[in-house]
Amino acid sequence: MLTRRKILGVVMSATMALVGSTAVVAQDAPMQIAYLSPSFDISDSWERVYWAMRGRLDEKGVKYEVIQLAVQDATDHAGQLAQVESVIQRGVDYVMLGATEYESAIPGLRKLKAAGIGVVVYNFLEPHEDEKATAAQYIAFDHYEGGRIAGEWAVGRLEGKGKLAVLQGVPGVVSDKRMNGFLDVVKNSPDIEVVIGIHTDFDRLKAFDATNNLIVAHPNLDLIYGVSTGVGLGIGQSLKGAGLSDNVLSMGFGGTGDEITAMAEGWLSASPFRMIDDSGVAVADTFIALSKGETVDQVWSGPFTMIDWETDAEELIAHANRYSLPAMGR
Repeated sequence: MLTRRKILGVVMSATMALVGSTAVVAQDAPMQIAYLSPSFDISDSWERVYWAMRGRLDEKGVKYEVIQLAVQDATDHAGQLAQVESVIQRGVDYVMLGATEYESAIPGLRKLKAAGIGVVVYNFLEPHEDEKATAAQYIAFDHYEGGRIAGEWAVGRLEGKGKLAVLQGVPGVVSDKRMNGFLDVVKNSPDIEVVIGIHTDFDRLKAFDATNNLIVAHPNLDLIYGVSTGVGLGIGQSLKGAGLSDNVLSMGFGGTGDEITAMAEGWLSASPFRMIDDSGVAVADTFIALSKGETVDQVWSGPFTMIDWETDAEELIAHANRYSLPAMGR
């Protein structure tokens, strides 16, 4: 069982060895990288990918410099486009674009491709059809699949009957896939009633307020599923404040460090867990390959493992966060 002591034990194991080849990459000048994403405050997964990318580059002996920029609101598409334009002006070689939304990324991708900059799009698996806006690689965890295994967990815990609600994120591909994967499983259990909640923009406070409203409007809820880390944590905090953590199951998405801590403390029930550092390694490896003129697979997709408050996940967590944990301390 996950406990607060076990979580702290994992955090204290930050000295565990990094894995992989340590062959040094030959280069004349430091690789210039821009890391663009939503704010680290929205989800610690953005920060973990960042540190995993850097850890892998260090491990490979790559000389590099990183410009790290973030929009504070996951709906700030114009702000992210302005950041894309700024790093083009600064002459970077490669960009990791944690796009705020799939379609909104197209204007920036066109500009980056026209400038001859190698781009990895993070959090989406579908290459853009516009050839002038296609990135070198798309890296993500399959949002639909994560939603699907979350749905299986929910149906199992409810034993096929009860009432649940879903809180959405930013309108668009990511939120829709995470919700639809979940609902496509739940709909096979006709004795489960479903309430579709509002879009929370992946914002923890908005999810907190939305949950407060849900539990008043639907006092007989058995479970609430949130389609991101922030949404799940907002749900869990609301239920905790209302004294309902033991009565209403709460679910997030991603299995981030903050979610795992919440499970250990007893105010979040479950989350589909991603081997998040693997994706940061994939970003670094793609930049290295591109610097050598090598071709890369256009799509990289990582697996999920469902975890909950009963999961003994020490080894899983330690491996998943093997690069980011030493840098972040959690």
